[in-house]
Amino acid sequence: MGDRDPVSWETKVAALGSPASEIEEYVEEMGDDVQGRDPYDAVKAIHDALSEDFAEADRTVPGLGEVFVTAYLLERKGIIAPDNNGLESEYRSLVERRPDGERLDELFWKRERTLWWIAVLVGVHPPLASYWLYEDDIPLMERNYTDESMERIRAYRDAKNG
Repeated sequence: MGDRDPVSWETKVAALGSPASEIEEYVEEMGDDVQGRDPYDAVKAIHDALSEDFAEADRTVPGLGEVFVTAYLLERKGIIAPDNNGLESEYRSLVERRPDGERLDELFWKRERTLWWIAVLVGVHPPLASYWLYEDDIPLMERNYTDESMERIRAYRDAKNG
């Protein structure tokens, strides 16, 4: 296999776990608590809770990407919004910036654009672009995984194929 070969999300989840699982869990658990707050305060509350409970190395979404995925999931669930009760908000919609699945597939697979380039085009962080591919079941390439992750993916594939 080569570095541009696809890794299905089914395989990725089985071998490495779900992307952003802890963020999804905290958004679900804390959503009611942060409902109606300013977007900054809502995202910060969840980010602080994640930072308190998980070391950086133990998170499925690294660094600043965690904040982008958190904001996106909160907005998608209607917990935060760019329009804060009719007042102009400093928060710009991540949901509106999300390309549809066809466009994501075109950029990633047909035009072979990287996650960071897709993120640059829409003004987000690369892990959010990756999460969007997950939502649309558009596989990542082997090159998108670390050597350690690819070892675990290969071990899963070998075990599955017997």
